[in-house]
Amino acid sequence: MVGRTTNETDVGRRLEFELQYKKLVNHIHAATNVNGLMISVRDRILDVYKVEMATIFLADSSTKRLSSWVLLPGEYLRKIRIPIDNSSIAGFVAATGECLHIHDVYNPEELQAVSPDLQFDSSWDQKGGMQTRQVLAAPVKFKNALMGVIQLINKQDNEDFSDYDALHLRDLAETLGIALYNHHRIGTKIFQKFEDLVRRELITRAELDRACAIASQQNKDVETVLMENFKIGKIDLGQVLAGFYRTEYIDLRETHYDPEDLLKGVSLDYFRKVLLVPLQKDQGRILLATCDPADQSVIHEVSQVMRCSGVEVLFAFRTDIEWFIDRLKNRQGGTKTQHKQGSFDDIINKISEEVITAKVPERVEQTNIDDRPVVLLVRKIIEDAYKASASDIHIEPYGYKRDGEVRFRIDGACSHVRTIPKAYIKPVVARLKVMADLNISERRKPQDGKIKFRTTHGKDIELRVATLPTADGNEDVVLRILADSKPLPLDQIIPEYIYEKMLPIIKKPYGIFLVVGPTGSGKTTTLHSALNCINTPEKKIWTAEDPVEITQYRLRQVQIRTNIGLTFAAAMRAFLRADPDVIMIGEMRDNETAKMAIEASLTGHLVMSTLHTNSAPETIIRLIDMGIDPFNFADSLLGILAQRLVRTLCVKCKEAYNPSKKEYDHLMQNYGVMFMDNIRAFYSDSLTLYRAKGCPACNNTGYRGRAGLYELLVGSHGIKKLIIDRATVEDIRKEAINDGMTVLLQEGIHLIFNGQTDFNQVMSVCMQ
Repeated sequence: MVGRTTNETDVGRRLEFELQYKKLVNHIHAATNVNGLMISVRDRILDVYKVEMATIFLADSSTKRLSSWVLLPGEYLRKIRIPIDNSSIAGFVAATGECLHIHDVYNPEELQAVSPDLQFDSSWDQKGGMQTRQVLAAPVKFKNALMGVIQLINKQDNEDFSDYDALHLRDLAETLGIALYNHHRIGTKIFQKFEDLVRRELITRAELDRACAIASQQNKDVETVLMENFKIGKIDLGQVLAGFYRTEYIDLRETHYDPEDLLKGVSLDYFRKVLLVPLQKDQGRILLATCDPADQSVIHEVSQVMRCSGVEVLFAFRTDIEWFIDRLKNRQGGTKTQHKQGSFDDIINKISEEVITAKVPERVEQTNIDDRPVVLLVRKIIEDAYKASASDIHIEPYGYKRDGEVRFRIDGACSHVRTIPKAYIKPVVARLKVMADLNISERRKPQDGKIKFRTTHGKDIELRVATLPTADGNEDVVLRILADSKPLPLDQIIPEYIYEKMLPIIKKPYGIFLVVGPTGSGKTTTLHSALNCINTPEKKIWTAEDPVEITQYRLRQVQIRTNIGLTFAAAMRAFLRADPDVIMIGEMRDNETAKMAIEASLTGHLVMSTLHTNSAPETIIRLIDMGIDPFNFADSLLGILAQRLVRTLCVKCKEAYNPSKKEYDHLMQNYGVMFMDNIRAFYSDSLTLYRAKGCPACNNTGYRGRAGLYELLVGSHGIKKLIIDRATVEDIRKEAINDGMTVLLQEGIHLIFNGQTDFNQVMSVCMQ
């Protein structure tokens, strides 16, 4: 009975730890700067791990040193710096990349057993007024790059660090690595903001570093600390920050601007929340004051809602903005009047809550497509989809029966993201049609168009728009996001053993290489990665694409425009007159394009293209059925790569388990006779697979991201003979497997045993 109680207590402790650990991870990702990580996050680590002290060191590769802020008695912050070598515990962990658990730091024999150079600097115990007993430390890395070290000191109640503590410290170090990398990318901007203070010798760099640390410790902004603790003049600091943002400084406590009339009927709470205040509107242009002129998202939102043709932005201190808005609220007597469609604050907040509750007209005709709720909602839908890495946006109206629905396709699966009030759904559809230059009055037949859209962060994206008439007079809209991107290295997206076979193929001077699979399986990405491998000054490469999604230097890329007769076949004819070495055709949609591609590959050109087929062997039969001459095709074929994208398990929450013997046998049977040769996984109680669980990071789906499955058919002598003989799909598949091809299902099972996905996801994209 005692043993059972002890076990239940341990389980309870672990559940409590897991709960607090998740909160800690969220707090780490919410930290606004590196000092916030080193100071405020550290306090939470003490509570979660039940330790007396925790230190997060940052690595500096240029000086080969670690640094951190240490809080000494009297709330005094002191910076500690140690070399990255074997002379200290943190330095040893950074130098070797190993986790280290020291049971007694004052035991020289234990330290010497780790490294002859390892020592413990007891002076910090004297300065900090504590006695270090034990230390658990782990390296903090991001993709093998050292970002720092995390060190836990002294478990409370004189307990020893357990293996469970060490395991979770490694996980925490991985999370910190991501956070530190992200902060490192933007951290220099924080110092750049105040760089002119250092240049003008108003403050030293060390003092600036200290000011940032104090700001994090005391939960103040750096500007306030600089003025209060380091006596930087308000005007000097304001001018420096305004210069950084390339604007002018305004002291709102001394200004003559009085926007009371401008802001009549507007709730001031929103402006206080985003720390921005409109000062004046003149001939359609609005003058704003903000403490962050770089935040284009809020600035753009304000300008759209207040219907401004232009914006001028001034810099003001956060505390002054709050004082200025509070003064306006007091003058208004704290009352809020309403716009005819709800206050500014109402509109923004309701859109954020996914339901607009401003005065809803009973008939859609009363709602204009240029109304502020419509404009903002359309922008928010597109912005949210882009931020969520969605590939498609589905707008689905239900007329006056019920609210409309918006769904995003993320990682190949659709999910509900918000509803749109029925009074606004048709104006939203109409707004999208206007943006895509479609006929707004035509609701009876499908239409296609494109939208060029700039996000609030200045990123230009293109959306392909398709409208379709649906039941009850409704009109659905599907938008595909065509975000401009760069090619990925080929060896990073396909397995090494396939890469080694594929690379010699695509480096051939002539022939045809095909990438096949359904829509959205990553064919274009793979083709561009292949082209990137052979994109040299010696080669002239022409591509015909619809649309051009990935751009590369030196590739001469042509956008297909069927409405003016520029088809894939027309582009192919033009390429042959333009001295090509390599031709990439986005898709072989018809017999004419396919024949021209084969002919081009036989006349000294390397041709790459895609086709919508289920497998590599089936592609051969499909092309012959399209009327391609088997002899010419056999001569030209270099290889066919079939591929799929399978959803992968969320690394944050995937759950390890020991599969049953029945499940193991099922996987082995589906793989085939080469299972033991290729997978080499024997069944035992220690065999571990993973399954989906669900967490906030993956929107509780259990899956996040996708991985590729590939089968490569090489145009060997045996395959070419079968093509000429018009062999069956099964005969071609057997020959390809004899040549070393692994099929898509086998690749999927390989990922299952690697812990990347599960059988349900593999079967959703593969056939037996």
